[in-house]
Amino acid sequence: MKKYTLSIAILVGFLSTAQMCGTKDDVNPEVDSTSCFSDKSLTSVSWQKDQLTFFQQPKSGSLRVVVYTYKNESFLAFVNGFVSSPMNYIFDCSGRTLAQRGINYNVFSDGAKQVKLLLEGNY
Repeated sequence: MKKYTLSIAILVGFLSTAQMCGTKDDVNPEVDSTSCFSDKSLTSVSWQKDQLTFFQQPKSGSLRVVVYTYKNESFLAFVNGFVSSPMNYIFDCSGRTLAQRGINYNVFSDGAKQVKLLLEGNY
């Protein structure tokens, strides 16, 4: 009987601890908790705000603002169908574009993973 009681106590302790850790849905390994891109940063960081304002002009078309990870770095992309050079509208945390960093757009597209959609709309 002592054997079963001890086993049950250990099992209950383990299950209680596992429950406090959360579920798989609570944790996204792709999202870096120190990411410099968020809904709030779109209106508080000057260069992000400027880019957003540029794409929100009347008759600018559809806009998606997406956070990607590429080689363990976060990138912010302003995706618009009228842009002929999309690599000029994908930025690292400091506001430098893919072109300024010398990252090939096709290579980036192949290796990047979408982490979060911050904004989607038509203007």
